[in-house]
Amino acid sequence: RLHCLFFSCSLRIRTGLFKPRCDPPSYERIRERITMPRIARAQMPRRTSAQTNISRFAPPLRKGSRPREAAATHAQSGVSEASGASGRGEDRPSGIAGAVLLEAKQRVVASLVSLSLVLPLVQLADAPAVLALSDPVVVDTTSALSLEDQRVAGIYKKVDPSVVTIFDSTVAGQLSGTGAQREGNGSGIVYDKMGTIVTNYHVISKAVDAIGVPKAVQNKTPVARVLITVDAGSGRQMALPAYVVGADRSRDLLVLRVITPEDGIRFYPARFGSISDVRVGSTILSIGSPFGFEHSMSKGIVSAKNRGFQSMTDSTISGAIQIDAATNPGNSGGPVVDLDGEVVAVNTAIFTNTGVSSRVGFAIPSNTVSKVVDEILEFGEVRRASLGIKPAADNVKNSLNVQDGVLIQSVDKDGPSDGKLKGISRGVGGIVPGDVVVRVAGKDVRSIFDLSQLLEEKRIGDTVTVDVLRGGSDAMSVEIELAQE
Repeated sequence: RLHCLFFSCSLRIRTGLFKPRCDPPSYERIRERITMPRIARAQMPRRTSAQTNISRFAPPLRKGSRPREAAATHAQSGVSEASGASGRGEDRPSGIAGAVLLEAKQRVVASLVSLSLVLPLVQLADAPAVLALSDPVVVDTTSALSLEDQRVAGIYKKVDPSVVTIFDSTVAGQLSGTGAQREGNGSGIVYDKMGTIVTNYHVISKAVDAIGVPKAVQNKTPVARVLITVDAGSGRQMALPAYVVGADRSRDLLVLRVITPEDGIRFYPARFGSISDVRVGSTILSIGSPFGFEHSMSKGIVSAKNRGFQSMTDSTISGAIQIDAATNPGNSGGPVVDLDGEVVAVNTAIFTNTGVSSRVGFAIPSNTVSKVVDEILEFGEVRRASLGIKPAADNVKNSLNVQDGVLIQSVDKDGPSDGKLKGISRGVGGIVPGDVVVRVAGKDVRSIFDLSQLLEEKRIGDTVTVDVLRGGSDAMSVEIELAQE
């Protein structure tokens, strides 16, 4: 029965009844690429239809030998090698019958192996080049969407439950003709399973400033309502009150925590990545609630890195990324996500003359956000190194004809630079410019953004060398021990 089975399979293969449903040239080409080494494949001559009666696993025929004898010789040697390798020493048929039987077996196995290997290769040929190994995006080959669109949709589905809409409790908001709430709202990101939310400070600055950060933190006074997803499967959301855990006004960041009415409510924290993995030109997705339209997504690229901008809290933020994804009022505090589904920045500001998106947006890098949130959760405040100086604004700097460097407006009393550096003062002849910082710790400082980014890399207690110009030309260096901002 076994012999009959293999003879039948051999006959089906020879007649083409057992071949996969694809064009013979493509099938032969794929099968050869899978089963033969690259060097051997390059050296082997092309097979012709007249050679199909000889197994392609057999060695070349000796001159003058008959095909059947060569196949029988190869079959016998193959049986002995297989028996020695397996150690079972089973009796195998020999002679011409054994050769034909072995040939049939090899053809059946080769066909099955080719089928099992070719089909996955065909499916993976159009798969995206990069997939998240921990949580892969499923690609549906029957969908009408392109593979890229399917991937973007999969990332949105994974990240969206981590995005919240925040409403300032002190602002009633105004509804437009379409029902979109235009004021008193922003976006936020779920940071952990405890219901911690990170957003921009300016999103609910009115409510926080009315109470004061220390008092709001101490009393756990609700300052906002957060519309948050509690069931990703059904998309169910709840509007929960939230109180202030801590704030970093200079970085326009605020940390909230929602108040849950009952135990067992599940939250979906986002996964934060590193800004170092993002390059100019990288595709990014922006998710938020522009003009109150919740869970809206826009797509763009990273236009530039290491940008500096003035935030809505009148602070200087350096090291930001510039994006061209549509960013509008209500997107503030929402995530900027890469194609691995990781948060790489937090939307913060836009450059516009009309109040709507001009496709020039600025976002705080995820590294800065994670550092600020972790310090607030651990210490209740942000501990940042400082020189104890206040830089002058650009208009003041330009009016005093200062080109490069950071002009010192004032020096903090009893601060680390008190008695070492000078700020702007009034003299007999009018305003006397202060010292101009041109280098810190051996690195050039051309603007406030350079100085801010450099201090981000330092710790409280570090001693740095500060090079300044005094009186416009006199160069001097001083050693300053950094203190807490």
